[in-house]
Formats: sequence, C-alpha cells, structure tokens
Amino acid sequence: MEYLIHGNILPTSIPEFRPSERILLRQVIGEGYTDSTWGRNIGHVLAFVGVESQEGGSPFREAEEYLSLLLNLYGLKTGQPYVTFSGIGTVIKDLSNLGVRRVGFPRFNEIGYEGEPLQNHLQYVSNLSRTFQQLESEREDIINSPTGLSFQFFHDALMANYRWRLELAVVNFLMSAEALVILKVRSITQKVSRRIAVLISDTPQERDEAYKQLKRLYGIRCGIVHGGGKRASPTDVQALFSYIQAALLERLSLRHLSKSDLVEKLDAIFNNWDSKEELVSMRQK
Repeated sequence: MEYLIHGNILPTSIPEFRPSERILLRQVIGEGYTDSTWGRNIGHVLAFVGVESQEGGSPFREAEEYLSLLLNLYGLKTGQPYVTFSGIGTVIKDLSNLGVRRVGFPRFNEIGYEGEPLQNHLQYVSNLSRTFQQLESEREDIINSPTGLSFQFFHDALMANYRWRLELAVVNFLMSAEALVILKVRSITQKVSRRIAVLISDTPQERDEAYKQLKRLYGIRCGIVHGGGKRASPTDVQALFSYIQAALLERLSLRHLSKSDLVEKLDAIFNNWDSKEELVSMRQK
C-alpha cells in the first residue's frame, strides 16, 4: 500500500501492511483529467491510496483512519468536506502513462473534496501535508480524543452545509463545540458560549461579542432540535463555521492540556481576563 498526496509520498505508517518493493505511484493524475468510465473529473484529489495486494483486513478503512487527521485539517482550513471514491483500475507497464490512461492500480481509493477547487488548492495540500507529518506521532491520540470527535462533527457540519441543510449544519457545529469544552450536561448553552468565546478571543470586547453571538446561535439550535420551527440562515452557518474553526485550531495548539484542565482555565479567564496571557504562552508552535 502506498499513500500519495499531490505528489508527496507519505511514510507507510500502518505496520500491518508491508511496504511494496517499489513505489507504485509517482504522481497524481493530471489536473483536468476526466475518467471516461465514470464521467467524473478527478483532477483534484487530496489523497490517492493504491493497494497492490491484500491478505485479509480492510486496507481502505485503515488508510482513511491513517489520513483522517490530514483530511479533517483540510476541511478545517478550507470549509470543504472530503469524500471517498473507490474503484478498479488497469495494470500499466510504464509509470509515465499515469494521467494518460486509466488509473494504474488493481484497486484504488481516491479521497477528494466537495466544491470548486480553491485558487491555492495545491499550496493548501502541500502545507497540510507538512503539518500532518509533524503531527503524525500524535495522530491517534488526537483523533481518539474529544478533539477528534469535535473534528468529526465539524466535518458533518461542512457536509450538511454543502448539501444546503443549514439547520443540520448548525446542530453539528455546536456539537463540535460541545465536544471541545463540555464536561457535564448542565447549563450547556452558557458554558459553551463562554468557553468558546474565551478560547477564540484576543480582547474582552471580542469575548463579549462572541459570547453574545454564540448564545444567539445556540437559541437557534435549540429551536431546531426541540421542534420550535427555527430556521438557520447562511449567515448563521458562516458565523458558526468561523467560531468553531478558530476554536479547533486553538485547541490543537493547546493539545497538551487535558480537556478538564483547559475548561478550568477558560472558566477562570472569563472572570479574570488578565490570565489569558498564561494560556497563550502555553500554545505549542
């Protein structure tokens, strides 16, 4: 099995699979290439996983688990949800034919994204590949933590927004926030609003405005979930995206803190803003 992200072969970090004797894929299919069989433009992919052989197990599930942090980071940065597409290609003898003929793998799994390509798409992927490799040793700890759960809700919100299901996007964005900063099911609206506001703000004024808006957005969420007939607007979804995006990025920089320690510090800072500097100094660069 080999992983490729826009020309960068990642280290084979799944010990259950023996690396192939040679790299099977050296480049991604060229931009603008359309698979004639599926009638689908596959020029912009986030990752391409090829499997030469399999001795039991589920290699594509393992592959997506391995790449899940990178895929979630991409969605976090760009606002675009990722999708997967699997198929069977044909064996080719010459690697230079990649991008000219059909995909040269007996089996493959392509991980792409919904939406139009970003103008700086390749730079995004290149930068995130480097970030991913820097975090690779912590990958499982992050994904299997409340932060990983928050990432999943965030991605579900992006997918709901892409499908124009704005109410579902609001619910999932706020579930993402709860996974980050809620320990007990009590006074959730106030606690989420206060803690996220502190986490993402640089000044008391920014904190107060974020707190006010998050409480308002939580009111919309409650009206949606509890049958109050509330409707969400694109502006509401965009505001939540910005708030939870900033909160997740900040949480990653404070990943060495346990959830309970982080919550304790956020509550203390809400009442004493001067202690925010102490939290800022704890960020991991």
